Amino acid sequence: MPGGHFTAGEYRGTFDRSLDRWSFGGAIARRGHSDFTIAGPQISSTIEARCAMREHALDLGLAEVTMQPMAYRCDFTAEGRPIPARFELQEVVGGGSAITRYERRGEIALGGEMVRFRSVDHIAGTSMPSLTPVGYVFEQNGREIGALELTGRPALMLSAPVDPGVARTVTIAAVSLATFWDPAIHDLDM
Repeated sequence: MPGGHFTAGEYRGTFDRSLDRWSFGGAIARRGHSDFTIAGPQISSTIEARCAMREHALDLGLAEVTMQPMAYRCDFTAEGRPIPARFELQEVVGGGSAITRYERRGEIALGGEMVRFRSVDHIAGTSMPSLTPVGYVFEQNGREIGALELTGRPALMLSAPVDPGVARTVTIAAVSLATFWDPAIHDLDM
């Protein structure tokens, strides 16, 4: 679905998204966007997000080599004016094998709150990691404060009690992640 409406607890909004893939002479470029508007507690009117993703790879026939790992970033406005906020998600490059290449880490800074998050790549009860994230865990000051499940319909779970400003920040991060068309998942459909 390219766009629609969402509800996350007391928050609600609309979103629009796309994912494009270009290939030329073995070079592959993936770009996408996700834009959303969210309203709810701790938001004076609405917050609008404009998010963009990019990734570059090289198709060698039997294997695809990532040349520029996936990066996803969002800029935020309120009533059309930029606000001091940042959201970033990066594919982790380093050790591991192709089966774990989609491990992701990121952070959001909004309203004086900073929350880090990381992908969850194992389905409970299995020994092998999935090729794509099945969810994300949110942390603040080294403590887990929530999780986003992406298998099936996205679901956000927050640890109790969570400060209302932190809950708002985690919810906006979760919407950024849940409305994102991940190329690791959706490239198979193209």
